[in-house]
Amino acid sequence: MEPVTLIATDLDGTFLNSKKQVSDINREAISKLKNYGILFGIASGRPVETVRAMLKKWEIEDSVSFIMGMNGGVVYDLRQRTKEEYHVLDGEVVLDVIHFFEDLDVDFFAFSGHKMCGPTGVGVLYGKYELLNALEPMETQEHARIFGETEIEIDLEPYLENNTCNKLIIHCDKEYMPIVLERARQYKNEACVGFLTADNLFEYVDPRINKGYGIEKVAKHFGVKLENCVAFGDEQNDKEMLEKVGMGVCMKNGSQDVKECSAFVSPYTNDESAVGRFIEENVFKEEMDVIL
Repeated sequence: MEPVTLIATDLDGTFLNSKKQVSDINREAISKLKNYGILFGIASGRPVETVRAMLKKWEIEDSVSFIMGMNGGVVYDLRQRTKEEYHVLDGEVVLDVIHFFEDLDVDFFAFSGHKMCGPTGVGVLYGKYELLNALEPMETQEHARIFGETEIEIDLEPYLENNTCNKLIIHCDKEYMPIVLERARQYKNEACVGFLTADNLFEYVDPRINKGYGIEKVAKHFGVKLENCVAFGDEQNDKEMLEKVGMGVCMKNGSQDVKECSAFVSPYTNDESAVGRFIEENVFKEEMDVIL
C-alpha cells in the first residue's frame, strides 16, 4: 500500500455503527492520525453544517480536517474555515423530478443554500412537516437550535421556480423503494442523475457531482495525490470515491457491487469498527515500517 496522507470515510453504514454512534475503536484510531501527519475527513451526503453539528455531538471535531458534504458538492476545510461549493441543480429540474414522482407515496426534501433557507449554509425545503420533524439529525428545529436560526416553512414550487438546490431526496418506506426504483428507471433527464443512498432514500444531484469528484477536489485543496488517499464506504454513492483513491475499502456489510469495485473488502462490519481496525492494522503498521 502507498504511504497514506489523507483518509476519507462515509458515515452511515461505515464509520457509524447501527446506533448512529462512533465506537471507541474508531474514535481512538482517528485521534492518532494527526501524530502521523495524516489528514482525516468525512465524506457524506449530508450538508456540511449538519455534519459539523454531529462532530461536536460526538466530540471528535479536533480529529477531523475536512468535510465533503452533499455527496461531493461541497468541501469544507475545518482548519481554515473555508467552504467550496460546486455544481447545483436548477430549480426547474428539481420540479420536473418532483412532478414525475408526485403520484407515488413518497416525500421530497430539496436542499438549498439560499440564505432564506440556511443562513449559515444549507436549509431544507420540504413537502411533509411531520416527516422532516422526525429526521435525525434535524435539518430544521435542531439546526435552528444549534446555529441560532429561525425555522422557516415554505412551499417547494414557488421557491424552486426561481432558485437552485444542492440535491433532491425522495423518501419512502423501504418496502416501497422497489416501486420508486422502477419509476426512476423510466425518468430521463440529462440535467440530473439519481442513485440509492439508503434503503429508504433515493437522491438526485447534478450529474457532475459524486464523491469521486469530491475526493478529487479534497486532494487538490490539500495538495495530496489520490494514490496516497484511503477511502471507506459501503453504498452506491461511495463507489466513485472508492475507485478514485489509492486504497478504496468497502465494509463487510457493503453492497455487492461496491465490494466488487473496491481494492479491499474489510472482514469487519460497521458495527465491528471496520474503519478503526483498518487504520490500526494497516495504516499505522505501514507508517511504522517506513519509520523503521
